[in-house]
Amino acid sequence: MKEELFKHKLAYFILISFFSLTGFLFLASWPDIYYQRYLVVLMATFYFFWGIVTHVKSKKITKKITIEYLGVSVLAGLLLFLITI
Repeated sequence: MKEELFKHKLAYFILISFFSLTGFLFLASWPDIYYQRYLVVLMATFYFFWGIVTHVKSKKITKKITIEYLGVSVLAGLLLFLITI
């Protein structure tokens, strides 16, 4: 695992930075549920495309990986979306 992190430092830095920023904005905009929902959709979409782009660049993309990233992003997005109800 450490080898993968060091091998793709920039990609994981971008992912962690984006999630940190959107997570902070999600918590900071507490009364505004519409803004929070927008951030949830943005986070889920970003995660899906980040995973696809990262695997395409490493030439390890498969249909299974694509479906896995889609499933995780939809599930996580749905759970965060349900928090705003």
